[in-house]
Formats: sequence, structure tokens, C-alpha cells
Amino acid sequence: MRRNALDCAEIRNGFVAGRLPAGPEVEAHLQSCPHCSELFAKGAQLGRQLGQSALPEPQPGDLFTLVNRDLQRESGLRATLRALPTGARAGGLLSVALALLAYELGFNRREDFAQFSPLVFWAVVALLIGAVALGAVRLLRGANAPLGAAARDRGVAGALLILPAIAALVVPIGSEMPGATEAYGNPMGCFLYGSALIVPFVLLYWLFERRDSVPVTSLVSAGALAGIAANLLLHAHCFSAHLGHLLLGHASIGAVWALGLGLLSRPLQAR
Repeated sequence: MRRNALDCAEIRNGFVAGRLPAGPEVEAHLQSCPHCSELFAKGAQLGRQLGQSALPEPQPGDLFTLVNRDLQRESGLRATLRALPTGARAGGLLSVALALLAYELGFNRREDFAQFSPLVFWAVVALLIGAVALGAVRLLRGANAPLGAAARDRGVAGALLILPAIAALVVPIGSEMPGATEAYGNPMGCFLYGSALIVPFVLLYWLFERRDSVPVTSLVSAGALAGIAANLLLHAHCFSAHLGHLLLGHASIGAVWALGLGLLSRPLQAR
């Protein structure tokens, strides 16, 4: 004789399997179980969260499908790049930033390069390169980060976002070209130029990222790092030392990339 009553485990397993339990048996169980009733409150919000946070127990007939899916996931270019050590992946991101800097210095150098203070110029370069290197190592540790690192990661993300603005305050000190500090120019031109050239940096980060569900804080850090790399190449490209131009056209790139990646994460994680 088949029993009609459900127990709590069956209700929870339904959510974990990606289903919304329904039917007379479910209704009968909810009338006598306040704990399961909470799972169905507010459109079953808590139950859906339970399903997203837990993996369903595979049935014997599904094992081959699951194994085959995992093998396919761990093959190809991205799987090879994700398997690289953290240092190698961070070095790859740094190499992109250095390549962009070298391109600008070699082919698109700022007009006042000969007049700009070498000490200030290379001090800003060293500051931005160091931030890319350290930030990339911390970002790409991913799941290997120590326990309790979430709060520190938020602090690091904030520091990476602020750093280009700090660099912008230093740049006018080294400018010796007449009129450079008054040259507001076209901030949008530099913003679009830097944002476009930094796309390979962001794509490489995506190839290197090992986590399928990336925390928003990490995506914000990735956007901020892209902004720092963009400021590095713009520092070698743009002669303007006007603070407004540097803040709007240069320092803002990281904030926009961070906002874009953070907003993009929501629909991806809701799937």
C-alpha cells in the first residue's frame, strides 16, 4: 500500500532537484509542519534559495551524464588556462597591462614625454604596475583564499577603485609642459580609448577565473584592476594634467567596469 503522507526530507529534496513541490500531499504536509511552510513563504523564496545552494543527489541513471558533463567542462583552452598556477595566471594579466604600456610608449607616447618629470612619471607607472600585480594575485586565488577573507577583499576592491584617483593627484606634479594643467581636452575620448584597449585584459581574466559562480566583490575587483591597467596606458598616452580630465576620463574607467561586471553577475547567478 502506497503511503500518501510526505515527510520534510521529500519536500526539501524537491527544491534541491529544481522543482517546486505541489499537490494535495504537499498541502496536507504544510498544514502540520511550520518549518516546511517557511520554505513556501513569499513565493517559495527560501525554498528556491535552498535549491540553488545545494546540489541534487544524482540518480544512478544520471551518473554517466554528470561525469560526461564535468569532463567536457574540464577540456579546451579555458580549462587549460584555469589549471595554471595562480602566479602564472596573475603574470598573464600583468603581461597584458605591460604590453599595452609598451605599445603606448613605443607608438603613441604622450606629447610632453620629454618634458615630463621622469621621477614622477615612473613613480606613477610603478604604483599602477604594483597594484595590477598584487591585485591580480589576490583576485585569482579565488576559492583558495583563507577563511574570513571576504571583509578584507571588500577593502581591497575599494582601494583598487580609489587608486587611479590618487594617481591623478600626483600626475600634475610632474607636468612641465605649458598649459598642460589647463588642458581639459575631451575626457570622453580618453575614457572610450582606455576602456576599449583594456577589453583583452578583462577577457583574459574571464579565461583565468576558476569559479563558475564568482562573488560580486571579486568582479568589482576585476573591473577595478582593468581600470588601473587602463590608467597605466593612458598615463603614457595622454599629456593632459588637468585634474578634471584625469578623474573623468581616466580614473572613472575602473568604476564603470566594476559596475558593469557587478550588474552582469546578477542575471548569470540567477540562472
